[in-house]
Amino acid sequence: PSSDDQSVAERFGNDPVGNSLAVLVLVAMVASLVAVPLLIRKGRLGAGRAWAVPILALIGIGISIYLGSVEASGVDAVCGPVGDCNAVQQSEYASILGLPIGVLGVIGYAVLLGGWLVARLAGGRIAVFGIFLAAAVADGGSLFSTYLTFLEPFVIGATCLWCLTSAVIITALLWTTAAPGWAALRRVGSP
Repeated sequence: PSSDDQSVAERFGNDPVGNSLAVLVLVAMVASLVAVPLLIRKGRLGAGRAWAVPILALIGIGISIYLGSVEASGVDAVCGPVGDCNAVQQSEYASILGLPIGVLGVIGYAVLLGGWLVARLAGGRIAVFGIFLAAAVADGGSLFSTYLTFLEPFVIGATCLWCLTSAVIITALLWTTAAPGWAALRRVGSP
């Protein structure tokens, strides 16, 4: 039966190992989206390792290029031992308004990396804007990835390890950029 004809439990059972892994990642992402602002508010989350931002963003770009090319060309993805990347990439959720999710990922990671570079190379308010931009993209990307990660086990009934890796990367970028981004936002608001 198609996934539309299956219950949530049946969809989950299509790939119990991959979907269980997706649920673990989903729980970690939701916990991060709650914990990060709370820790910032309490002054307990400092800036992450600045060198991690470009490394994670470049890995995210690479994964997104691969997924975007798979989605756009319709070729089968190399999935690995767990999950069914091709079921995810061929689902109705693999694109928005005809634009593959992987392409959105490339754009998001590139903008985040660009913000980080601006923060490093520019000065004054432009650098502050770069810091804020990187954090805003990491936050928005984490929210969007949480939604996509939820869809995999509960709606699509399949999990993509590439997608989960990207979700972990954007969540790590959230942890790394959130405190400097919040500080940048407060600096912009002050005279």
